Amino acid sequence: MTRKSKYSPEFKAEIVEYYKTHTAKETAEKFAIPKHNVEYFGRTLGYQKGNSKHPTDFKHEVCQYYENHTHLETLEKFGISLQSLYTWRRTLGYRNKSRGYNLYTEGLQPVMQKRERRDFMMTRSENGDLKAELLEVKLQHAVLQREFVKLKETILEALQ
Repeated sequence: MTRKSKYSPEFKAEIVEYYKTHTAKETAEKFAIPKHNVEYFGRTLGYQKGNSKHPTDFKHEVCQYYENHTHLETLEKFGISLQSLYTWRRTLGYRNKSRGYNLYTEGLQPVMQKRERRDFMMTRSENGDLKAELLEVKLQHAVLQREFVKLKETILEALQ
């Protein structure tokens, strides 16, 4: 059973418009309605007075600072609670760092699909081939090292 409101939608809109520039108490006194009705009409019509002592731009600043710093540094710098920080991040749409999501380091992480992960698995023959290549590179390095020493000695003799 639905209850019919004794206030028309136009009247509610007028109340909310006045409420945008005045307090709930002033609005309630002007329109002779209870204060909780003023707040309720504001919420239902999409307008809610910020009951937070911190403006939204401050909250964004805190959340952005936290992206590059620890929560302890952030809490100390801005003097807020950890619960406030996490609540603001969730409500303002920032990703949760405690779950491994950090927008600034996310681009640095390798993006892999399950199929690509299987490509890193190596068979014994592939492992043997890699060991052979490594041995060959080490031998070439030793030969080049000896040639370098000979050239260095030749240059020093020529300078004397």
